[in-house]
Amino acid sequence: MSHMPRPASRHTITIAIALLAMAVLALPAVAMAEPEATSAFSRIATSFRNNIIVENRYLIILDGLKTTIIISVFATLFGTLLGALVCFMRMSPNPLPSALAKAYISLLRGTPLLVFLMLMFYVVFAAVDIDPIIVSVIAFGMNFAAYVAEIYRAGINSIERGQTEAGIAMGFTKVQTFRFIILPQTIQRIVPVYKGEFISLVKMTSVVGYIAVQDLTKAGDIIRSRTFDAFFPLVMVAILYFFISWLLTLSLEFIERATNPRSKHKQVTTA
Repeated sequence: MSHMPRPASRHTITIAIALLAMAVLALPAVAMAEPEATSAFSRIATSFRNNIIVENRYLIILDGLKTTIIISVFATLFGTLLGALVCFMRMSPNPLPSALAKAYISLLRGTPLLVFLMLMFYVVFAAVDIDPIIVSVIAFGMNFAAYVAEIYRAGINSIERGQTEAGIAMGFTKVQTFRFIILPQTIQRIVPVYKGEFISLVKMTSVVGYIAVQDLTKAGDIIRSRTFDAFFPLVMVAILYFFISWLLTLSLEFIERATNPRSKHKQVTTA
């Protein structure tokens, strides 16, 4: 006698109906989620197009980025050299240059950078036809020099005096002792602090828009005024500043490793 297939139990049928009902109820939610996701991506794409592509607005960002890099690099070079001069004046046994250096450091460190920048542009160079970018380089460089001078002085004073005496006892002049013994150790010790000041300088250049310089921040403001979209330009500017700071940090860390004798010793040992 052949066996007929047994009908499904009532319990199994109930479970199947429940699962089918849940699937049917879930369809509207899935249908609603997909348009929302599509709408979000569409808004992002539209914002990107309006802020970057339309009217070639990416060129405004590139021009602002170039200006920011120019001001940062040249202000750092100028401030580094001027800071060295101020440091030597500050450490001079002659009371006059030492007093002038102390006054310079106190004045520049005690004056807000934005106020000093506007004083340089609207007062000191008011009667001179000069590019605002050059004024920005001078103002930021002078401010940077005040901090760098104290960094140099702290680094030099951290070297034991006995090393200077030992260098002179070996027949070196004072200049040679400083160049070959004191300076390498000073650079190694001040690079981490110098790195922080350098990154701070790059970020502080965002205020040059107050003297009509179209830097990276000003470029974002120009785009925002045209598109009435505050989110995308500001986020884009923040990302670019982060990218610049990250690259500069990597470069300075490479210099820090290159000036560290322990790293050189490790390389020789590994080789």
